[in-house]
Amino acid sequence: MKYPPLENKLRDYRFEQLQTRYMLRYWGQGIVVLISVMALLVALFRDQALSAAFLVLSAAGFALTSLVAGYLGRRRALRALRRELPPGESYEPPRELL
Repeated sequence: MKYPPLENKLRDYRFEQLQTRYMLRYWGQGIVVLISVMALLVALFRDQALSAAFLVLSAAGFALTSLVAGYLGRRRALRALRRELPPGESYEPPRELL
């Protein structure tokens, strides 16, 4: 016998696990790219630019990386969870888990 509220709660928990895993993975990759680009910009424009401009660009890049990682992580987690479900069942995640 199935108990739908418990099954839905378990699916929400599994979705949250997958979302966190994929979000952290994308976030880490994005931070590596961001640091590499900023290091390249500092090396190229060391004498010509203000250090405050690099700080602002870094902060903006960090915010953008975090937003994109959250979006991509949620999307990939939903795809992965739907693949795990038995045929014929669907899953719609809650609006916001984190």
